[in-house]
Amino acid sequence: MRKTKSRERIRILSLVVVLLLLPTMMFAIPESGKKVTLNLESVTVKDFFDALRQQTGLSFVYNTEQTKSLKPITIHVKDETVDNVLRTVLNGTGLTYSMERDIVTISKAEQQGDKRSATGIVSDEEGAPLPGVNVVISDLQRFAITDNNGKYNIEIPTNTACTITFSYIGMSTQQVMINSGRNDVRKNITLKSDTKLDEVIVTGIYTRKAESFTGAATTISSKDLMRVGNQNVFQSLKNLDPTIYIADNLNMGSDPNTTPTMSMRGTSSFPTTEASSLKSNYQNQPNQPLFILDGFETTAQHIMDMDMNRIESLTILKDASAKALYGSKAANGVIVIETKRLSGNETRIEYNGSLSFEMPDLTSYDLCNSSEKLEVERIEGVYTSSSPQDQERLTALYNSRKKLVLEGLDTYWMSKPLRTGIGHKHNLNIELGDSQSLRAILDLTYNQVTGVMKGSDRKNISGDINISYRRKKFLFKNILSVISNNSSDSPYGSFNDYVKMNPYWQATDTNGRILRYAESPTANSLYTGKNIANPLYDTTIGTSFTSSYLSFIDNFYTEWIITPDWKATLRIGVSQKRNVADSFYPADHSEFVTYTTAELIPRRGKYILENGKSSSISSDLNINYNKAFKKHTIFGNAGFFISENQYSAYQHTAEGFANNQKADITFARQYAENSTPIGYASINREASFLFSASYDYDNRYLVDATMRESASSLYGSDKRWANSWSFGVGWNIHNELFFKDKDWIKQLKLRGSIGLTGNQNFNTNAAIGTYKYFAGITYQGLSGAYLNNLPNHGLMWEQKKDYNIGVDMRIAGLSLSFDYYTADVKNMLTDVTIPTSTGFNSVKDNLGLVRNSGIEVKATYTVWQGKEGFFNLYGSLVYTKNRIVHLSESMRSYNEKMRQQATEKTNSTPVALYEDGLSMNTIWAVPSAGIDPQTGNEIYIKKDGSYTYVYDSNDIVPAGDTTPKYRGTAGFSAEYKGIGLNATLSFLAGSQMYNTTLVNRVENINMNYNVDRRVLTGRWQTPGQQSQYKSLSDKNAIDAYGNPTEMTRPTTRFIQNRNELSISSISAYYEFPKTIYQKLHMQRLRCAVYLNDVYTFSSIKIERGTAYPFARTLSFSLTGTF
Repeated sequence: MRKTKSRERIRILSLVVVLLLLPTMMFAIPESGKKVTLNLESVTVKDFFDALRQQTGLSFVYNTEQTKSLKPITIHVKDETVDNVLRTVLNGTGLTYSMERDIVTISKAEQQGDKRSATGIVSDEEGAPLPGVNVVISDLQRFAITDNNGKYNIEIPTNTACTITFSYIGMSTQQVMINSGRNDVRKNITLKSDTKLDEVIVTGIYTRKAESFTGAATTISSKDLMRVGNQNVFQSLKNLDPTIYIADNLNMGSDPNTTPTMSMRGTSSFPTTEASSLKSNYQNQPNQPLFILDGFETTAQHIMDMDMNRIESLTILKDASAKALYGSKAANGVIVIETKRLSGNETRIEYNGSLSFEMPDLTSYDLCNSSEKLEVERIEGVYTSSSPQDQERLTALYNSRKKLVLEGLDTYWMSKPLRTGIGHKHNLNIELGDSQSLRAILDLTYNQVTGVMKGSDRKNISGDINISYRRKKFLFKNILSVISNNSSDSPYGSFNDYVKMNPYWQATDTNGRILRYAESPTANSLYTGKNIANPLYDTTIGTSFTSSYLSFIDNFYTEWIITPDWKATLRIGVSQKRNVADSFYPADHSEFVTYTTAELIPRRGKYILENGKSSSISSDLNINYNKAFKKHTIFGNAGFFISENQYSAYQHTAEGFANNQKADITFARQYAENSTPIGYASINREASFLFSASYDYDNRYLVDATMRESASSLYGSDKRWANSWSFGVGWNIHNELFFKDKDWIKQLKLRGSIGLTGNQNFNTNAAIGTYKYFAGITYQGLSGAYLNNLPNHGLMWEQKKDYNIGVDMRIAGLSLSFDYYTADVKNMLTDVTIPTSTGFNSVKDNLGLVRNSGIEVKATYTVWQGKEGFFNLYGSLVYTKNRIVHLSESMRSYNEKMRQQATEKTNSTPVALYEDGLSMNTIWAVPSAGIDPQTGNEIYIKKDGSYTYVYDSNDIVPAGDTTPKYRGTAGFSAEYKGIGLNATLSFLAGSQMYNTTLVNRVENINMNYNVDRRVLTGRWQTPGQQSQYKSLSDKNAIDAYGNPTEMTRPTTRFIQNRNELSISSISAYYEFPKTIYQKLHMQRLRCAVYLNDVYTFSSIKIERGTAYPFARTLSFSLTGTF
């Protein structure tokens, strides 16, 4: 009964899919159905088959001895099928024909009932069935694929013996001889693991065996990704491979709506100078890797929002030999993601569900409680005045606050906007059809990520359908993906608004109602007439920050196996995206608390409306050749690529709302004062040619070469074309004769590469001149325009020249890979200062040379492995060094501008300077000898070594580097009788950080707000006292609102060594035994628990997550397959 229903579902699905693929299938006419027109008189057999071949492209294989008896052939047909022609000619001759792909085989006719088949199950060494194994009889051009249960069925001849070949990636290929006979044959096959083929490299354009690949690449399976996390790809990637540096966002913390910033193998480009307030993230990040999904370029946001259950593998292409395939976009590395493949012949339904808890992590904060804050204010003289009248008021204020504190008032403001965020995800995956003909995967996902700040979340609803149709030598595949995203930022505002609130201020009244002001003039505030806005109040009046987008992506792929050695692939991808963002600040919002004049009151309330859209279309055609003969293997690929990408985003800001009701931007009185709509737009067209080739001799000596010529409209008109290339060599030492008897060495490969790639992560308008119109000014009805930026027709792509040497080794249970690399980046894009006589301050230009070098080591050791489980240890280490080799005089002009900024008395942040021989991430500060115990003043060290109390920005020196020299991971994974446990640690060392917490919450403090506890315990107060922090009242003058008018300036006193060890991930799972899930008519049942971002031990005490706090994540998941 179940089989009948299953067949019925397959028939219905097949009908739907055939309708979807009908336009495509029209081009897949079976060879036997092709029509021919023949007018032949008494021709030979050879001439007859040649005539058919010329019209159909078919190849004919026959034994001349068998066809000798055929009489001369006479045939006159018009628009007749090949089938009918062959039947007519061969009728009565005792011969028959069979057709596989484009080959027609003529043979003796067998008696009815002589057909037979070979069947069985293919499994691994542990008895687990292997789906997707290729079963081939090469002599007869017959093939099959095992289904989900490892079963195969293939037709075999009766009159002759034959050889069946079983092949599967990661397993040794096995050949089985079948003797001649008339009975069906059943053979179960066990494939053994092959250390030579346990991995392939997916480049996104073609797939290569890892053993013959000379590039530096790392492949991470879906199982490994899910082992360390189940939230999104970047969370798992951060814990698995330190090659990808995903730095903690100390500002936005765990905000679910913030896309992480990442880089690979060092910093290659200057930070972008085009600051934008728009939420649309269409613009490129200059140091971000290129993302490829199923062969098509995509965005980091799309990768973050996609369902992890769809992923089959993730490959990181690091050096030129690996990434030169992507030419002028590959300088920052390439991350290639492949979604799950279609395999098997059975209907399968899989459900994945998870429940997640986001718990705020405030361990980095150490603020004063109410009594401590009052004591700080008393010590610093806040309640002391030379004026008797003011002194009386201040004494009364202190007493009233003291009374509240003694009564128990100690508001923990940081907890007010926070919660334990409860999110959930549900994924349903349905697989139907037959992988040898028509098969489909339907994937539906709902994912709600709930942030730790109240009101913040990210909801994704996605649907994907992957349809594959195989017809002999053709494969057609289409993947349609739709994502609907709705995001909300917390209406509670920035977390820092609560961190700074004094604990002796009240959030609610005695009835629990939220107060409009935490302290008001009626309560004798510190400064007469000043209201202290309560940030909680903003959440009660309709404050709202929302955004959404809808994305469609359709990728079509077709593959044509021309001959066993030649293959052609065609891909076409289209995408569309629309996004909208709304931010509403009601009229009573705290932002307008100072709008008290008749002029400002009508401007209360603000609405920011943003909308954007993007689209892309791309296509490529690749033809590759793969031939093995004797000890030689040759691979070649030639491809042509063309694409167009465009995007635009616009923002409107209006102000003046009569009330707090969020209705529409059209209810506003006017555009915001002195503002007009802003936005950006871009269009980029590209075309390129790719040529790549590889050769290996006896699987010992390897050579790879790649060249890609790319043209892009992003470049200046004089520099449209960019050339990328790579050359790599490798030596499989373990395949040498002198290593054959050393069974304990399973792999030892040396490889090296050199190549040139590019980076074009900049915007369209960098190379061309743009114009703006004069607003409100017309002449004879026409608006005037002016040049907004200077064009640079010689602007070109940033170039990166990579050198890489690597070793891959497998000794017994130890797998080890080592890479040393150096990369020179030149023609970096930046703003170059030009004479103001041109009418502009700067122009985009290429300059400079920066060198990144480093070492990468990755190791895995199998301590124990058996039928009931395993225990593995793993670890990785990355060493990175960044150095500016040389800069032009134009960049030095930029440095002078930064040095001038450093002279400002209110500047408390180190300026960015770029000097030869130093890192791009160097911290610049004035050397400090510490705090003078007698005066409490800071002692500065001048360049000549003398000491002074006077800060001079001309004395700044390189004092640290924010780039960690060492990063890595370590952990273990274990399983026994279905119970698994995994743990991962991550660490970084060798970097420095400018401790902004010490600067902003200990010294440059506003005494109107709460401060770090170190203000009470560590600041200088009396002569002779040894302290780390100077006195507030000594040097820093205070304005009427408690703000210092002269800031603590950047000195080495605040630059600290940063070394961190994090417990990144702990997970456990249980695979239910067959005796349980088979009773439920299931194929698999698994439950798991994950704990991520558990704790970080750091040598530097700094507030983490200032705008949005960090969080720990606890997640439970359940997987069931039917």
